[in-house]
Amino acid sequence: MNFQHPIEIKNSKTDLPVPVINNVHLHSIYNPEREADSFVTANEQSIEKSSNILVFGLGFGYHLASLERRLKNLFPKGFRVYCIEPNRTLVKKWNELRPNSIGGNVKVICNDDIKEFYKNIDLVKFLSEKPTILPHPASFQLNENFYKEFMSFHYPTTIAESLPFIEDPSFQDYLSVDGTHETTDEFFRRISNKSFLQGKDYLTLALAEMVSAL
Repeated sequence: MNFQHPIEIKNSKTDLPVPVINNVHLHSIYNPEREADSFVTANEQSIEKSSNILVFGLGFGYHLASLERRLKNLFPKGFRVYCIEPNRTLVKKWNELRPNSIGGNVKVICNDDIKEFYKNIDLVKFLSEKPTILPHPASFQLNENFYKEFMSFHYPTTIAESLPFIEDPSFQDYLSVDGTHETTDEFFRRISNKSFLQGKDYLTLALAEMVSAL
């Protein structure tokens, strides 16, 4: 997918930058901060349910700044926000202009390949906790197909498909020797008896124990 569309920057009536992509204004051209506060207020019930929030779309971050302020009040002991954005140019412009500031509890992750998101172990763990999902309306409208594919992404089912997600070279080589046609379920069933494992295969032994405990 190609998300690197030309970005036009306009100034709002409150003299704040507003990105425009394919004639879509990603924030209000009048008052983007007030619009962001209205977005958070409109989603108040969903936001109150969880200290983990997944946001679709960066825009120029006005909604993230407003969301962060609300979460600080709701969850003073801590919260996490992950923002998914496929447009690298937009993220670069936002970093350059910095019309707002967000803290370390809010993370913006950008990739134009959906598989790359799922190589981020911290993000995957976050998603496994079933966070509240907040689509930023203009961003979602602009990249609707991308976000639908992101949420319907299926993990690789064969060892061969899983190899790119394994960072450790030695373990990747180990899995590449044979059995790459197997599904991951078949692989774990095969190693469950441990009879063929050598003493040095600590990672595989650990994985086998984890699987047998499920």
